[in-house]
Amino acid sequence: MVFIGVALAVILVAAVLVGLWWAWRQPFIGLGLLVAGMAFHSFVLMVLLGLGTPTALVRAFQVWKELLIVALTVYVLLAIWHERREGAAPRLTVTDWLAVVFALFTIVYFLIPGSLLHSGANLSQRLVGLRIAFLIPLMYFLGRRLAPASDRVQLIVVWLCVGAGAVVAILGLMELWFVPTRVWIDWGVNRYTSFLGFTYHGPRGLPENFFVTLPDGTLLRRMVSTYISPLGIAYTGILLFPMGVALIDHYAADRRARWLAGAALTLLTAGVLLSVTRLALLAILGEAVLLAVVMRRRWLIAIIPILIVCVIAIFYPYSSMGPAVNRDLAVVQRSGWQWIITGTGTGADTSTQEHYDYVLRDLKVDLEHPLGLGTGASTVRYGQLVGTGESAVLGVFGDLGVAGGAVYVALYLLAIWNGFRAYGMVPTRSIRAALPLTAFVGGLALFPITATSDVWGDLSVTFLFWWAAGASATIALGRTVSKTAVA
Repeated sequence: MVFIGVALAVILVAAVLVGLWWAWRQPFIGLGLLVAGMAFHSFVLMVLLGLGTPTALVRAFQVWKELLIVALTVYVLLAIWHERREGAAPRLTVTDWLAVVFALFTIVYFLIPGSLLHSGANLSQRLVGLRIAFLIPLMYFLGRRLAPASDRVQLIVVWLCVGAGAVVAILGLMELWFVPTRVWIDWGVNRYTSFLGFTYHGPRGLPENFFVTLPDGTLLRRMVSTYISPLGIAYTGILLFPMGVALIDHYAADRRARWLAGAALTLLTAGVLLSVTRLALLAILGEAVLLAVVMRRRWLIAIIPILIVCVIAIFYPYSSMGPAVNRDLAVVQRSGWQWIITGTGTGADTSTQEHYDYVLRDLKVDLEHPLGLGTGASTVRYGQLVGTGESAVLGVFGDLGVAGGAVYVALYLLAIWNGFRAYGMVPTRSIRAALPLTAFVGGLALFPITATSDVWGDLSVTFLFWWAAGASATIALGRTVSKTAVA
């Protein structure tokens, strides 16, 4: 088994090198590689650990995303250096300056000793907090500078992202309906979560979010697929949905390609639905309505009632018919009917109540520490949680204080605004509408979720949204950065 793990790790490291070479030649491809790669990263990591692969080789694979981001950052810095040598100074917008200020906040709050801020976060937590926060302005500036060299390159990226979402859904359907829950333990999911520094208290040590706990104590299974998380599927799917719509719109004159894009969109939508992430269900329905209003496509109007029926089906029939287990992970055969939200009778399900309590706790922490606790205070890995931990928005306020949180909110809102402006500037049915729609429609749909969930912990969401935000800001200026678009 160890030999198989070593061989697999070597193959994966070789694939990473190929990806780095491809991204250096076509930097915009880096977005597709990051998003598609993160779709399978967790499952592959779990497999390597399950095979007993030496830790050094596991780590060598694990840092593929950091290596890719470093390569893209070096590419951009070299391009800026060449521009300055030629006397061309980069033009910074209000959004750019906010991103710079936010980056400075993350660095300063990492360097301030935790004792001064009354934070008990350890160094590992502080480093994780710095990485998550600093990726926001970094991915924004990568998207800002790395314009696609051609529509063909952007089409490749969109297919990489949407296609990965479709494959995740296919594998998720197989996992949800045909793989017993206890098999995840045999595959080594607990070893994987421990390796990442997480501690969970679900049945048999599984992550609690593998299930929705219904009022009668039944654990309703959720699709987790290769993300090993229903939240990764749901939050990434929210951003991929407008991208998939743009892909279908682009293929208006190509019937075969249009049907293929439609199948991919259907699959990733099914993934979001079966992740049973309640805010995500409402968000994707809202996205469809907004896209229908903005794009004025009859097929979008036609799918709205279908989506409504699907969302209602998840809230009621699925909660009574979907695969479910008890605390011992034994399959439960049910005869009664109940809602996901209220169940049988008037009691609220425990998942919703716990989530609500955690958000209130985050708000209380923010009010008690207006200056912030420093990066890592909202990190649940590698130690005891010392600050917030449930809400991305409240987490930023808790880590970086009121000033840092205000900058973050302004940056997020401007990202949505730039996405709206950029969409109005791209040609009709152009694939270049994909990223503006992701920033605009996806950003609006994701905003209420950021208020109640730690979305930036799912790096595929961070990569896609903030890259789209940066690209939209460039398009909104009415020009592209041609020098960094040339491979």
